Amino acid sequence: MSDVGGTGTAVGAPRVVPLRDNAGFRLLWIGQLLSDTGSETGRLAYPLLILALTHSAVLAGAVGTARAIAVFCVQLPGGPLADRFDRRLTMIACDTMRALLLALLAVLIVVQLASWPVVLVVSLIEGAAGAIFNPAASAALPAIVPDGQLERAWAATEARMYGASLAGPALGGALFALGRAIPFLADAVSYAASFGTVSRIKGSFRPERTATRKALWREVADGLRVVWQVPVLRTVVIAAPLVNFAFTGVFFTITLALRQHGTSTAVIGLVQAAIAAGGLLGAVLAPRLQGRLRLSTMVATIDTAGALLFGVAALLIASPLVAVPVALSMLLAPAVNASLVAVMLRSAPEEMRGRVSNTVLMAATALSTLAPLAAGLFVQHVSAAWAIGAFAVAMTAAAVIGQLLPGLREAEALAAAPDRK
Repeated sequence: MSDVGGTGTAVGAPRVVPLRDNAGFRLLWIGQLLSDTGSETGRLAYPLLILALTHSAVLAGAVGTARAIAVFCVQLPGGPLADRFDRRLTMIACDTMRALLLALLAVLIVVQLASWPVVLVVSLIEGAAGAIFNPAASAALPAIVPDGQLERAWAATEARMYGASLAGPALGGALFALGRAIPFLADAVSYAASFGTVSRIKGSFRPERTATRKALWREVADGLRVVWQVPVLRTVVIAAPLVNFAFTGVFFTITLALRQHGTSTAVIGLVQAAIAAGGLLGAVLAPRLQGRLRLSTMVATIDTAGALLFGVAALLIASPLVAVPVALSMLLAPAVNASLVAVMLRSAPEEMRGRVSNTVLMAATALSTLAPLAAGLFVQHVSAAWAIGAFAVAMTAAAVIGQLLPGLREAEALAAAPDRK
């Protein structure tokens, strides 16, 4: 393996350096912090723009669901593509496409040509590019950091994502109040910045093993087979869809409900940022929790506590204080995700990491594609409180399933294995 980011020697033997001194990881982390912040800015701006153009919560939810379905459809072939091509070049291509696309949307908004179908098309293409970028980035991580630092690296990645989730919505709401095009222009700039940092990461990121290639969809099937054969991954793809459906639905419900109650876009952004602060705090605590709490305990706690806290949120839905219980429900998420991602990367053959990571991600987020539409329908035709109640039921079901299946307990044994590097 070539020396990538200072984690290897000239003869290929691993030379472990502190994560903060790993140049490749630092470049990837900084670039994605900027990119994720821009993405979160746009994530809030999309429904706000649709509401401004159409005054329809259902249509705003439908656009969100259409984007999620597009991401879902691209995720499976995105994994094999990440295993076929240089992963760094794949990331660069995706960043370039997204930067140009968001800049074009900003121009169309300024000249008043951005109807809701135009926004839908841009949202679909941008989301699909992200679905190709993400498995390439995940599959590249073990080439940047040594195996023993995977949990810590992913905890830092979780901190980055939650930091972006904290800053992005607040920034998006404030920028949207200044002008509808501004948050999308900021998103374009963030992708351009990510291009600049990713392009500076040294090393070759093409998979080392070059087995005979099959048809794309046969390689997809191979990824599905590996995931189903690993008990912990099988548990994740069964239970995680309910968890992601619930969280996505609650986030979207809060945006729609507060806007319907006349809350300003700037305040809505601050509410979403406050929720992300819970995840960011959890990411800071994650390294201390790993090894002290069993994975099955953390999963049971986050699911059960999430259901109860969503019930509290249903009572506060008309107030910005709704952020408090939802933020508390995010505290354990980074530690859980870091442990699960590390197990996933160790379980996958090097030449199949893109397929395996994308298969797990696709399955885990499949049901959440319907969450924005479900939230829009509930908010418009029933109530926001009932919407959050329904998502609390989904969390309860996930808690039961996670404890009934044996995969999490087997993952704990794998994490404690003595042959870890």
